[in-house]
Amino acid sequence: MKRYKTKLCESELMKVLAENEGNGSLFKRRRAERLIMVLKDYLRRNPYLICATYLLLITCAELLTIYDAKAGIALHAVILFALLLHSALKYDTDKNLSRFLMALVLAPLIRILSLSMPFVQFSRLSWFMLISISIFIAIFTCMWLQELRPEDIGLFTPHLRNMPIEAGVILLAIPFGILEYQIWKPAYLPGLEVTSFITSSLIFIVCTGFVEELVFRGLLQYNAIRLMSKWSGNLFVSTIFGVLHVGNLALLNCLLAFSVGFIYSMVREKTGSIYGISVSHGIMNTILFLVAPLYF
Repeated sequence: MKRYKTKLCESELMKVLAENEGNGSLFKRRRAERLIMVLKDYLRRNPYLICATYLLLITCAELLTIYDAKAGIALHAVILFALLLHSALKYDTDKNLSRFLMALVLAPLIRILSLSMPFVQFSRLSWFMLISISIFIAIFTCMWLQELRPEDIGLFTPHLRNMPIEAGVILLAIPFGILEYQIWKPAYLPGLEVTSFITSSLIFIVCTGFVEELVFRGLLQYNAIRLMSKWSGNLFVSTIFGVLHVGNLALLNCLLAFSVGFIYSMVREKTGSIYGISVSHGIMNTILFLVAPLYF
């Protein structure tokens, strides 16, 4: 089939040459039009350019939220619907791209929920839990549509030989959490003192650590690697993870989030599990919001 298409293209080109022999300007114009068509087709099919475009749009939306939260939410909503539409249009022609775009919907969805959920009507604990429930529903809906197995997204118990790696990444949460606090210095979250420290820590592990790792190192990383490659997919997911920390108004925090995200991606690839990195992520947030504001 490929050889037949090549011969067909050659015959079309020879036909154009024959028709325009002696007419150089017309031939040059038609050749330019043909090159433009080829370039447009390349841009439309190249997954790296598509990913870079959506990464740029999400970055713009994050920067916009710094100056106008409502405008940032609106742009994130536009990106969300664009991803859904693009995914639907690509379903018949490129299933890997379609599934990746469907998974990428979760990035703007997280920001829309976190920026629009009111604080007044709910305590901080209820706020975290309500957002996580909404995201869990979106994750499992995406898994069902893509017919994914739990082990595809890292819901897999690691082998004993990988336990040192899991333990190591959990211990890394302590210096990373302290470092992030020194960069960002968030205030102690009010409303968490009404419950025990252990309960609050479990909520951070499940409602922030586990749910975010399920999104980024689970569903999104799985689809990104299938669309691109191992290294490109991991770099893209880590970059998205870093970009979504732009609202913290600290470039170093974005770089830290990117670095931590890339380490988590490598651990996910090595162990096949997101359990260790989920605990690590949750402990980081516990140190950042509960421990460090009281002792540093």
